Amino acid sequence: MKILIAVLAGMAVSAAAFAETAADDGVIELVGNGSMERLDPKGVPLGWGDGDCRVMKEPDGNHFIRIVQENPGKMTCVYRKHEIPAGCAELAVSLRGRVSGLIPGEHPWFDTRVIINVKDASGKVVKGDCVDFPRDTAGWERKAKRVALPEGAAVLEYMIAAFNCKACAFDVDDVRVTLLKKGAKLPEEAEGQPRESVLPKVTRPALTEADGLSVRGNRLVNKAGKEVWLQGVAVPSLSWMAAGEHVMESVAVAVEEWGANVIRLPLHSKFWFATATEPWNKRDDGGEAYRTLVDRVVAYANVRGCYVVLDLHEYRAATANHARFWGDCAKRYANRPGVLFDILNEPHGISWREWRDGGTLKDGGGNAPAETEEGRDVRESIGMQRLVEAVRATGARNVIIAGGLDWSYDCSGILEGYALQDPLGNGIAYSVHVYPWKGDWQKKFLDCAEKYPLFLGEVGCMLKKMPFEQTLKDPYRWAPDMLACIQKRRLNWTAWSFHPSADPCVILDWNYTPTPAWGAFVRAALGGARFESDRLR
Repeated sequence: MKILIAVLAGMAVSAAAFAETAADDGVIELVGNGSMERLDPKGVPLGWGDGDCRVMKEPDGNHFIRIVQENPGKMTCVYRKHEIPAGCAELAVSLRGRVSGLIPGEHPWFDTRVIINVKDASGKVVKGDCVDFPRDTAGWERKAKRVALPEGAAVLEYMIAAFNCKACAFDVDDVRVTLLKKGAKLPEEAEGQPRESVLPKVTRPALTEADGLSVRGNRLVNKAGKEVWLQGVAVPSLSWMAAGEHVMESVAVAVEEWGANVIRLPLHSKFWFATATEPWNKRDDGGEAYRTLVDRVVAYANVRGCYVVLDLHEYRAATANHARFWGDCAKRYANRPGVLFDILNEPHGISWREWRDGGTLKDGGGNAPAETEEGRDVRESIGMQRLVEAVRATGARNVIIAGGLDWSYDCSGILEGYALQDPLGNGIAYSVHVYPWKGDWQKKFLDCAEKYPLFLGEVGCMLKKMPFEQTLKDPYRWAPDMLACIQKRRLNWTAWSFHPSADPCVILDWNYTPTPAWGAFVRAALGGARFESDRLR
């Protein structure tokens, strides 16, 4: 898989030109915050809050990490792993290091070092190397290593380590790990300064009452009647884990570094009400910590001019439990100008009448029940219209987003008499989730977009085929075509997903390295790059 950081803010490029530029670059930066100066809301350098390290700050404000050997004779390290795309010929590693109190271990090479392993597709190490700091230093020292990659190199792993020594304090800063394609050269910039570190932070004024949204025709507008075009990413994990994974950090990067003006935040009622039965998700606080974390996301984003779509990330059909959730959640965020409500993630396996009005659900040949409420299947749907009413009963007028059928892909029924009614609120937008295995864009959602505001709550592609796909659609063609379609029609969208393991992924790792076939395009689009294509799928 190719890893690419694209800085295209403000550039006007065609889809083909963008993909070509990406392919011809030949330099692949693997560390997204090697200088350690981009911080999360807690002041921890982004991407460096894990592993056996301590975050340190010098009097002049410079941040670095410190690895202290607290287990003599064992390895204490920060571990990273990356796939190596085809065509890469060389690896370049550099860093600044400072070592004090080093007592080597049983062998002389049991010291402080960066251990480099290059593996083939089977996991066998085909080349090993290191950048070593074998003794105490007088201060900061820069070291670098160039490693030729053997045929069949598929995976790189490296460990910044106190390697089996007896004692040490190993300070590390300005880490740079780069893959080079044949003939490529390192960019002419200071070593240790990753490309995206030169990007200015995106700043917007805090949202106020004047920024509250409503539906006008097929657009979202603010109180002054000016169109607001929502463009951003989905930050998942709170739908499968009560504590979430890197949630605040991810929101900070998406808003301040990538330029998102909307975050879609998937939630689950079992965490909101603390009814989860899994041992790792059980809470005794009635969901207070979970709800507080959501509060933090909303507050952080809104004060930086970014909207938040709260997504009830549950499935198939609307139920009484979903209405209970919205009765509580909508009351909490009622009329907050920076919050929208996505009332049910992916309806499917039901008719349009059941979608709108509810009814008793049948199995439908393998379809799951509407949801599973800790021990019982729910097969009685109340319909999406009742969810709208549950929100409005709280006094909340916030814009509501409703996903169509076929896992929120098909909005055709909205134009066939099944549109939701909202006489008490600021209006309804409709959501679609668009992936390469879905076709007929025009009928399934573009026709609807001519009459109603459309929100592509999930959209994305990747370099591997899903199990149910017949053939893999070329992501380097699909991604720019999709973004061109979005931009031409000014469709609201959040790319799925700003997480390194929820496919299709926008990022490769918690350094927030963009995935080559989707994340690089997303970041370019959020930075202002234009895509031109009339090709529909």
